[in-house]
Amino acid sequence: MIKTAGFSRPGKRLARAVMCLAAACTSAAGVAQTGDAQGFDCLIEPWAAVDVSFADHGIISFINVEAGDSVKKGDVLAGLDSGVEAASVELRKFKANLSEEISAADATRAFSERNLQRLEDLYKSKAIPFHKLDEAQTDTTVARNRARQARDNQELAKLELKMAEQVLERRSIRSPIDGFVVERHKSVGEYLEEEPVLSLAQIDPLRVHVLVPVALYGRIHKDMQAQVTPEAPLQEHRGKARVVIVDRNVDVASGTFGVQLELDNPGGAIPGGLKCSVNFDDLKL
Repeated sequence: MIKTAGFSRPGKRLARAVMCLAAACTSAAGVAQTGDAQGFDCLIEPWAAVDVSFADHGIISFINVEAGDSVKKGDVLAGLDSGVEAASVELRKFKANLSEEISAADATRAFSERNLQRLEDLYKSKAIPFHKLDEAQTDTTVARNRARQARDNQELAKLELKMAEQVLERRSIRSPIDGFVVERHKSVGEYLEEEPVLSLAQIDPLRVHVLVPVALYGRIHKDMQAQVTPEAPLQEHRGKARVVIVDRNVDVASGTFGVQLELDNPGGAIPGGLKCSVNFDDLKL
């Protein structure tokens, strides 16, 4: 189970930081009119922050990661005790691979069809009565139905195997993102119901939040380029960012509106949670 952290721990920090930035952006609005402003204060946050948990309940059997570990999308992060579910998968796999029932049914069907052919020839020459032919026809029909039923049973066993595999999959957690472990909430041996086990964050790309004066509304648009400079001592990691969201609502109290940018962060060189400065390309203040 994956819970996207809209206003999780990082989100709450972001909310407080954005409120603090509002005052700075209000004063920046006045400076912007003079053309003296060199950039706007901003905040760098992970692109995604998620709490992950199991889709089932039970006792935690293993946790493969600790806080700070890097994870790749699809990595198995943790698992519940699943001895019964694993045994069920093996049982259904064995049944799905059984072919003896089909082979026996096919052999019976083939024999019945050959026997029917012989009796039809004998009946045509008036060597046997009709009831003998009727019995052979009935036996052949039953044999054909049993051969079809054997194949249907095998298909049913394959479907049951898929269902058992899905049940077993629910006993483990796979990472939904490329990123790192922010926090580990549970330990091996604990009984779990719906609580989160791990908090993850994706920092490539990064999300940059900035509040800009309402006087610039309509001049900043989606896909617009900007230069983002992190605070010291990481200012050397400045890079190009792209506007992905321009808020449609203006904050009356601060006279600002929000803009979000996407900043590539190969190798995770820039951590989330940093203050920064952003300069929009082709934006004359």
